[in-house]
Amino acid sequence: MKTVIGDIEKIISAKRSDTAFLFVTDGLSWRQRQSDLKKIVAYQNNGDITRIYTLATADRFVADLETLKTEMAI
Repeated sequence: MKTVIGDIEKIISAKRSDTAFLFVTDGLSWRQRQSDLKKIVAYQNNGDITRIYTLATADRFVADLETLKTEMAI
């Protein structure tokens, strides 16, 4: 958990601007890491993370993967 923000920042700095960054979390451990969760949400609000998913949004994750597959013709 300690390196999640650092890893996210490395991915953001290394990825191409046209690359979708989908972040999946279980959501449970973030209750104790509110400041880190706020940073992750800020990355999404800035457009650095395309979308954040939890178990509650698993159906949206599958739909978004299908959309990306179509958009990228893969």
